[in-house]
Amino acid sequence: MSTCLLLSDLRADRFSKTISSEDPLSPRSPQKSQAQHPRFSHDASSLSPSNPLDLSPLEIELDSILASYELSTVVTKDLSFLLRPEIYHPLSQLEIPPMFRSSFYNPSIGETIEASMEVLNKQLAQGHFLLAAHLSAKLLTSPLIHSSDASIIFTLLYTRLACLELTGNSAFAAEESKALEDLNSTFYYVDADFKVDSDVHDCARRSYHIVPWPLRVLAVRLQSIAFGDSRRSITGLYELGFEARRELMQSGLDKTQKQIWRDRLYDLGVRSVNALVEMGDLDAARRSLSNLGDSRNVDNQARSILLALRIGDLALAKGILEKSTVLQDGILKPLTTMAEGSYDEAAVQWKALLDNPEESTRPMIVQNLAVCLLYTGNLNESRSLLESLISENHAFQSLTFNLATIYELCCDNPQNRKLALGQMVSQQTHNGEMNLDRANADFKL
Repeated sequence: MSTCLLLSDLRADRFSKTISSEDPLSPRSPQKSQAQHPRFSHDASSLSPSNPLDLSPLEIELDSILASYELSTVVTKDLSFLLRPEIYHPLSQLEIPPMFRSSFYNPSIGETIEASMEVLNKQLAQGHFLLAAHLSAKLLTSPLIHSSDASIIFTLLYTRLACLELTGNSAFAAEESKALEDLNSTFYYVDADFKVDSDVHDCARRSYHIVPWPLRVLAVRLQSIAFGDSRRSITGLYELGFEARRELMQSGLDKTQKQIWRDRLYDLGVRSVNALVEMGDLDAARRSLSNLGDSRNVDNQARSILLALRIGDLALAKGILEKSTVLQDGILKPLTTMAEGSYDEAAVQWKALLDNPEESTRPMIVQNLAVCLLYTGNLNESRSLLESLISENHAFQSLTFNLATIYELCCDNPQNRKLALGQMVSQQTHNGEMNLDRANADFKL
């Protein structure tokens, strides 16, 4: 049973910003976009027909990097090697309980790309990530996509890979990421003129990468899995780090732009530590995390603390926590107490947080309080708390898994209880804040 709730369980995997395909900073553009950051948010925005694919649910954010740059080169790369049908695996719903299954959507003959993208947009907004992964592959292999349309191809590919990961199909995502081949090759770079502040020149000629930053970061991990080489992930992240440092040193960047690149560097550092953990080299991971330095970004600080807890370095986690006045009064303090095994003390801390909780963090607090109560022998109270979250229209993965575990511990017929739980969750209304294509494992069926 999970003793703490992962950030991803309450992450806002849905639409919250409008991204236009014509926007030079769109993830569909050949320029870079913001690295991924967890968010606690439950707001959903309306869909816009003029912006058929908004990727906020996949944690892509626009940034101001290159905002004033005018490209003098039109990207005309032949990306037909990414449009081959044999790349993309057929998807199945056999591991999804019947009450959660929905029909895969296949574009009809004569349907326009705009209509298909609007369907994809709605699937993402509703949280049907498996359906979105299926449709993304269908569009990538359809005659509707031109092989030189880099923006839409990379958008669909990122959607496909990210949705596969969100639905537990990481093996498929890893294998399909190999189609990108070497993302550091010269093929993926083009030259362009950029506006600069200079008394001598109005513009400078530089090369830039045509693949969006989030896709490059995602591909590093997936390709390392596909090739069975953990060191490949470390190398890839370091290469991205060199590029981020190079961009940070460019003249003409304002404070906001520089901070974005600093955050990206820190993000890459955290990912490198995580890769070392997955390799089993905890000593190197501990040293790397200690050498990351301080980040002003609260999200980065929180990630560092969680990673330190995962490594088992409680002293490091406490040290980072003590330096942050923002995080000291939040959820990370009782999480650290739980990591020490002091469940009674942690339960008191969780209850204190429930006195004035933020709406977005309340389910997490209740969930972890229930886990503490379970470990202190208060099984019935723990069960009541988790069931209250279900009745309040919450159904994130660790909640259903933990409640199913409690049913196994205290019920004579847990299978019927778990089936009833799945039926109840399937009837809930959600706006894309979680994956609706739930697997049997989420309910221990």
